[in-house]
Amino acid sequence: MDEEIKIPYIKENIIRCLCPTCPVQENSTCAKEKMMNFQELLQSEDDPKPVDYPGMYCANGKAECEDIETEKNCLCNECMVYKEFSLENAKPDFLYCSDGKAMKK
Repeated sequence: MDEEIKIPYIKENIIRCLCPTCPVQENSTCAKEKMMNFQELLQSEDDPKPVDYPGMYCANGKAECEDIETEKNCLCNECMVYKEFSLENAKPDFLYCSDGKAMKK
């Protein structure tokens, strides 16, 4: 059985996440609407929930937004979270937004 890579879904990682700038979701109305509340989420004492933030798919799995364009190139390999957790050695290795959270190979 595949073993999940534990990537903490915390503000520190969310801030470093590149998903909001990724071409995969640049035309997503759903993602843009979720990002409108981003500053408010950051001001909260609690960490955001995956349903509230369009990103960190390597940690939480597939996107809630259905209007993302997974045929576009993603930015995972440029992301600091990807690098810190050595996700080049994970499966899937890109497009967590459609293929699910990072797992050990």
